[in-house]
Amino acid sequence: MDPPDADDAVPALKVHLHVIDRDVAAFTDRHRAAINCRAGCGECCHQTFRVSQVEGALLSEGLALLSHSQRREVVARARAYRPDQGLPCPLLTDDQRCSMYQHRPRICRKYGVPLWHPDRPHELRTCRLNVVDGEQFAADAEAWVETQASWAMAWIELRGRGRQVNHTIAEWLLRADSQA
Repeated sequence: MDPPDADDAVPALKVHLHVIDRDVAAFTDRHRAAINCRAGCGECCHQTFRVSQVEGALLSEGLALLSHSQRREVVARARAYRPDQGLPCPLLTDDQRCSMYQHRPRICRKYGVPLWHPDRPHELRTCRLNVVDGEQFAADAEAWVETQASWAMAWIELRGRGRQVNHTIAEWLLRADSQA
């Protein structure tokens, strides 16, 4: 039996993303002096991220909500995008803002704050622009890892609702545009 369509999982994905946004905002508020993430930076948007099918469905939803001219610009950047050329994400505007901020994938929501990954359980990585005060963060580290572990468990369940097909953001945008 085939897994359900990824579009069916988008409402659950939105709930999951809301939890991440809430937790990241709380962490950022506690460590405001060390977290330099802000609108107009775009530092993390110059990487190649592969995202899941359910996130592709969310990107498709966001693309459909753009004005005709915005959509044309995003699709043109997606067509020009080549992961090996160091180009920014096709959603990044000239003023370094995300053109589909409310529909961005989960990695985009987590990037910048110290990230835990189950494959590297003894390490937290953060954007080079963010320096977390070791003593201040030490008190938060265990709880922050537990928070991210709970996200990981929820994500494992959620992504199981669709086929595990990962593509670049550009590829998902082009697929969505061709199906419109």
